[in-house]
Amino acid sequence: MNFTESQDRATGELVELVASCLGAERAIHPETAIASTARLAGSLLLRSFGLPLGKLEPGSVVLSDAANEKGPMLVEILAAYLAGAEVPIQRDQLGGEPARRGAQPHLSTVQSLAQLQDEAMAIAERHGLTLEQLAQSAALATAFLVRECAPRIGAETGFNIATYGFVEGSKTVPPRSSRPGSGPVPAAARPWYKFW
Repeated sequence: MNFTESQDRATGELVELVASCLGAERAIHPETAIASTARLAGSLLLRSFGLPLGKLEPGSVVLSDAANEKGPMLVEILAAYLAGAEVPIQRDQLGGEPARRGAQPHLSTVQSLAQLQDEAMAIAERHGLTLEQLAQSAALATAFLVRECAPRIGAETGFNIATYGFVEGSKTVPPRSSRPGSGPVPAAARPWYKFW
């Protein structure tokens, strides 16, 4: 998949958004960062379908054929990025029970989305991206986080958390916007990552 220059810039801003919103002094919990970014990607994809989500209770499950058809694209972006970055993955450790995914994220799906969605929408607007294009950028940001966190939690664990997060985001009614018209994400002045 070819990403536009705007999508590449948006990807960087999404990574910075995750670090600034979910980190404490730029230190992040790897499983929470990966899950939250993946959930955002899935949620943006869900929103792109034009379903009447505003009439549904946030956090409730919503099933759609479009999510089943387009959702695998997010996993393909993740896998392609990791392969291109030569991140070794043992395929026999992919999938399985949630307990095999590593430590649990510190935020629920709705909490993750509440932290990130408004600023993500501002990023889409700033770069003239559709929600589907921003979902692709969020999937790429997720892949970057998996690569960065692999030495600490293992690439397979990161991959599993990400794929589960894509599904959670694409099948969960997102929270209502809490900060309409939120401003821009500040540019990163130094590397965003520091793992604890």
